[in-house]
Amino acid sequence: MVTICPSCGAIYRNDLTCQSLFDEFLALEFSNPRYWEVHFLTVACFMIQHGEYSQPALVWIEKQLRDFLEAGVSTEQIRGQAAQETSPTERKWHVTRRPEDPPQPKIAWSMTIQDVSSDYRDAESYCRLVKQWARTTLLEMNPLLCL
Repeated sequence: MVTICPSCGAIYRNDLTCQSLFDEFLALEFSNPRYWEVHFLTVACFMIQHGEYSQPALVWIEKQLRDFLEAGVSTEQIRGQAAQETSPTERKWHVTRRPEDPPQPKIAWSMTIQDVSSDYRDAESYCRLVKQWARTTLLEMNPLLCL
């Protein structure tokens, strides 16, 4: 029997949910600096594809992804910017989607966390695949920004 993620539409491989893979990825990234390099991308892609971000946060994170992937802005610079722009005292919006918010529209993502999980073998392939996942997510998330 095939089980599909209700949020991103990925087919679960080896009965591993997207959430369980995300938890594994976070553990890997926090325990090994070679994997940590793409932590920002892992979190952003998972949150986007699983409808976790509020609408204002989607707009903000799209800009950060674009800056990172296309303009070479470092994760340290993004973290510094996030500390200023998204601090609870400065922002007037919620980062995560609230129960009363309408659900995020579904997108048929062509690459998900399941794909990264099934194809990586080491830190180098992991980072390459997470960056590919981020580029794909950035390209495919545009309909979410037009709401």
